[in-house]
Amino acid sequence: MLNAIRKLTEDIEYNIDPKFKDEAVKNISILHEGDDGFIAIAAKKDKEYVQYHYKVDDLTYNIGKAVSLDANIYITPNSFFMPKRKIENIRKLNALYIDIDYYNIEKLKSYDHERILAILENDYFGQDVPEPSFVIYTGRGLAIYWLIEPVPIKVLPLWNSIQKFFVDKLKDMGADSKSIDGARIMRLAGSINDKTGLRSKLYMYDENLVYTLRDIQNDYLPQLTPYIKNPAYKGKGRKAKVVNFYTLYSLHYARLNDILKLQELRSGYCRNNDGKLTEEGQREFMCFLYRYWYCCYCNDPGQALENALEFNQGFRKPLVNNEVEKITMQAEKAYEKWLLDSPNGVYKRGGYNYKNETLIEKLNITDEEMKVMTTIINPSEKLRRKLLKERESRRNEDGLTKREQQKRDTIKAVQELKEQGLSQSSVSKELGKGIATVKRYWNI
Repeated sequence: MLNAIRKLTEDIEYNIDPKFKDEAVKNISILHEGDDGFIAIAAKKDKEYVQYHYKVDDLTYNIGKAVSLDANIYITPNSFFMPKRKIENIRKLNALYIDIDYYNIEKLKSYDHERILAILENDYFGQDVPEPSFVIYTGRGLAIYWLIEPVPIKVLPLWNSIQKFFVDKLKDMGADSKSIDGARIMRLAGSINDKTGLRSKLYMYDENLVYTLRDIQNDYLPQLTPYIKNPAYKGKGRKAKVVNFYTLYSLHYARLNDILKLQELRSGYCRNNDGKLTEEGQREFMCFLYRYWYCCYCNDPGQALENALEFNQGFRKPLVNNEVEKITMQAEKAYEKWLLDSPNGVYKRGGYNYKNETLIEKLNITDEEMKVMTTIINPSEKLRRKLLKERESRRNEDGLTKREQQKRDTIKAVQELKEQGLSQSSVSKELGKGIATVKRYWNI
C-alpha cells in the first residue's frame, strides 16, 4: 500500500474527501510555491516506512493520492538540490517549525488542541516567539510554522540556533527537541494520524506573514555574550574558552561538511601516513566524527546513527553496519556529556573538541585538500586565504588593483593629450609625470 508514495505521478485510482486534499495542497503551496528543489514525502504505517522525492508541481497535482492512504503522511518544509533527504543536500530553507507534543506534559495532556492553541496565543505568540504564519493540528499535537524568506544552506547554522531558541521557549508546552533538524519531515495537513484516527487540520494565521532570519535574531534572540555561566557542570582549573551558540552550530555544521568533502575528494579512499591512498585506514575515526558532529548539530542521535551508516557506504570498502554502530557508540555518549556541559548551547569542556592540528594529523589531510576545507585547516592555509582575500579586496570592479588602475588612467591621459597635439615635454608638465613615463606610454 505505502509503495504508492513512489508512484504518485502514475495513474492511480483513489478516493478522498476534496476538503482534505485542498488542505494538503494549501500546506504544500504556502511552503514551496516557486521552490525549484526536491521535496521529500513519506508514508508510515506500523513499522513500514516509504519515502520519495518530487518537484513541487508533481507533488501538488498528485497529493490527493497520498492523502487517501490509510497511513501517516509527512513532507519536508525545506527542499533539497538532489533527491536525498540529508542536511548537507538542503536547497532552500523555507520555514521555521516546532512540533508541540503537549500530550507529554502532565498538566496539559487532558486539554484539547484548541485550548492549547489559546494558551499559546495568549502567553507565547508575539512575546517569547513571533506570531506564527500557520499551525497544523496533527491529530494529536500541534506543529507551529513561521514562514521565512527562502535562504540557502549557508544560513543553516543561524536557522538552527533560532530553532533551538524556540524549542527552549516552548519547552513547557511540550516542544520537541528533535525539531532542530533542517531535513525533518512534518505531518501533512489533511492526512490521517493512525494513532488517533483523526485528520490533521490547517489553521491559517497569516500566510503573508513572512520573516527574515536576521529580523527574528535581532528581535527575539538574546544578545550573544562572551561568557555564560553553566550551573549544571563545575569543572576544575581555568575557565575554558566559550563560544556563543550561533558560532557553535556553525562549527559543527562546517566540521560535518568537511568530513563529507574529505571522503568525496578521496573518492572513498583513506590516506595512510605515507600519504598514499588506501581502502582502509581512517574509516572508523571518520564515522565516529560524523556521528558525533551530527548528534551535536541536530540533537537527534537516532538520525545521526542512520546517517553515519549511510556515510560509511561512501567508502571504497565500507565497514559492516553493526561494526560502525559499535565503534561509534562512544560518539553518542560524548554527545550526552556535551549536552550536560552545554545545556544552553555553550561550547566548553564536554564531548570531543578536537583541535585542527589533531584532525589534520589523524586524518593525514594534505595541503591541497585543505584548500577546499571550511574549518579543518592549518595556520599556513589560514594565512594563504587571508592574503588572497586582501589581494582581492584591493581590486576594483574591473578586477584591477589600485596600482593597475592608476597605470591605466595615466596611459589614457597621455593618449588624450597627445591627440590634442601636445608634445611629450608638455604632457609631462601637464600630468606631473616624469618624461620617461610619458615616453613609455606614448606609442601604446
